[in-house]
Amino acid sequence: MSDIWAIRDSRLLEEEKPIVNDLREAGANITSIWDLVNSRSGYPNLVPILMKHLQFPYSDRTRSGIARALAVPAASEYWDFLVQQYINAKQGKGSVFPGEETEFVLGFKEALACALSGSVTEETLPQLIELAKDPANGESRLLLIGPLRRSKAVISKDAVDELRHDPQLAKEINSWRKK
Repeated sequence: MSDIWAIRDSRLLEEEKPIVNDLREAGANITSIWDLVNSRSGYPNLVPILMKHLQFPYSDRTRSGIARALAVPAASEYWDFLVQQYINAKQGKGSVFPGEETEFVLGFKEALACALSGSVTEETLPQLIELAKDPANGESRLLLIGPLRRSKAVISKDAVDELRHDPQLAKEINSWRKK
């Protein structure tokens, strides 16, 4: 089993090289796209590069890293594209690379939910709410509701009151009262 992981990790690092090279040329001090995820430093100059690479047919894992790195305000400029990617993203299990037999949990949709949550603006908040309300988006919706909790907008409060009764979101939303 460990051979599968070693081979997978090696292929993923190889796949990331063009992205990492482009990001390093733009000044990023990284060895993996995952180094940007949860980074404390802003990197608005890297967002266009990440968006360029998000359009390429990389593996689910690599695209997930790119999308999670886009969970920043500077990605709001690409909101419509991120929404379309989110709506079309597959859920469930699948292979990391074409032709592989081993299946892993796909993470691209969840990563895009993070990107949307990190880049939402007051103007795009209504669209985020609609995505959070749509059960077809599955459990990734849990990652969309954080901005609703932080927002002072009336539409956010109303959405939270409505989503409080959604079976997939109720536990999380109801835990907010206790904190």
